[in-house]
Formats: sequence, C-alpha cells, structure tokens
Amino acid sequence: MPLRRYIVIKPDGAEGNQFEADLPPEAPDFTHHPVTKEPCRRVLESPTLTTKYGEGAMKQGLSDKRLARAGFQRLEKDGKGGWNKLN
Repeated sequence: MPLRRYIVIKPDGAEGNQFEADLPPEAPDFTHHPVTKEPCRRVLESPTLTTKYGEGAMKQGLSDKRLARAGFQRLEKDGKGGWNKLN
C-alpha cells in the first residue's frame, strides 16, 4: 500500500504537524486528521525510487573491473554483424 503524507492546517492557516497513513490506492484522501479531527491536506511528493536497481547502481555493477573479476567478458557490436571484446 502506498504511504501518503498529510499536513495539518491550523485555524490561522499555518501548516502544523505532518503525519503519514498507509491507505489502499482506491481510498480517498483524508480531509481531517483521523484522530484529532483537525483539517489537513495531502502533501504531494515524488515517488521514492530504489537505488538498488537505479541507473547508477547498474553502471557500477556492470563495470569492466567487476565483470572481469566475476569471469565475464564485455562485448560490443562492431556494426558489421560481429562483436569486439572490450576487456
């Protein structure tokens, strides 16, 4: 379930404390804090991305040094239907 972040809106319009809620995707957003019943709004954030499978981790995992240490060879197409060994 996605974790949603909300912020409490104080009576003077200032922002108050933040809280998080685990809700199913089809559930509507809270308009009031579930415990204190204060008005609140959802804080929109970018999704959390894992770094384990990110672009940088993949480049590091496929470096020539790591491939050679694991016993693999790095090959590149030569454009003529063949392959050239890089390491």
